Amino acid sequence: MSGSSERRMPTSQNPWPEILAGIGRVTWTIIRIPMLATLVVLEPIVSLVCAGIAVLGILTALFFRLVSTDPRFPFWGMLAVSVGFAVALYIYEAAILRLSR
Repeated sequence: MSGSSERRMPTSQNPWPEILAGIGRVTWTIIRIPMLATLVVLEPIVSLVCAGIAVLGILTALFFRLVSTDPRFPFWGMLAVSVGFAVALYIYEAAILRLSR
């Protein structure tokens, strides 16, 4: 048998890392799909509310800044809340994008 060459299949010593990785992928998919479906269904409402509050808040702050003579008007606070709603909408859209991959 010196002329014949035997090829041995490499055997995996420990199959558990691959099994656990597969279980993790299945579990993540089971969690991800319902979350994504919920976010996608609510997306038109969330977009309308967040974008509407952001735009109206900025316009209201600018209007009262130009018209009002009251120095106690919280101009920067209103702008911060409006920008916060815009950032929240951006994070919402990013979450949908991340869960869809």
